[in-house]
Amino acid sequence: MERMRRARNGMLGIYYVVTACGAVLCLRREMTVYNLLLVLAAALLPLAPYVLYRVCRLRPVYLLEIVFDGFVLAAVPFASLIGGYDFVPYWDKILHFLSGFLFAALGTVVYFSCKPGHALERADAANAALFTWMFAVLSAVLWEIWEYIVSLFGADPQQVAATGVGDTMQDMIVCTLGGLLTAVSCWKYLRHLGENRRPGLMMRLFEAYYRENIAKR
Repeated sequence: MERMRRARNGMLGIYYVVTACGAVLCLRREMTVYNLLLVLAAALLPLAPYVLYRVCRLRPVYLLEIVFDGFVLAAVPFASLIGGYDFVPYWDKILHFLSGFLFAALGTVVYFSCKPGHALERADAANAALFTWMFAVLSAVLWEIWEYIVSLFGADPQQVAATGVGDTMQDMIVCTLGGLLTAVSCWKYLRHLGENRRPGLMMRLFEAYYRENIAKR
């Protein structure tokens, strides 16, 4: 636990160094309200797990925080502030693909948090996997709705003017694929529960949360 906490602190240090550099580059490039909001979002997003812990009375899950910080670092400071979207081909699609993994893992957490008794059982494999996948698909749909709303106020993150429906559908598809892969991992994990098999990263993330915040209820 202590090693994971130190790793999380190290990740947080890297995050804010990159964010500070990205903020300078972004605001020197164009001082707009939108860019200021991006910088503010980048600075505040790592606090989201702390808020979640406090509001929901959860125990810290440092692996979750490391993965979350890594994804946010790639999505906001690197992609939006530094301009990674411009010089890394298909970076937008890569991020949507990875978001499918993350939201699917969150879906597994939600499934077992809501299940009476919270026990991990092989009989849950199909239902949990389907719920996991649908949770990721829902996240893709809601995100595209949010981007469309943002596009009505000047910024065009959905690239409606340039690509329209094509970009939206590609984002949903790659997020859905990421969620499907996590759903398959969830199904295998539950089907082989108790056997000497190594879970993938997403199921390790789920295990860490389950151990700290579901099994101890």
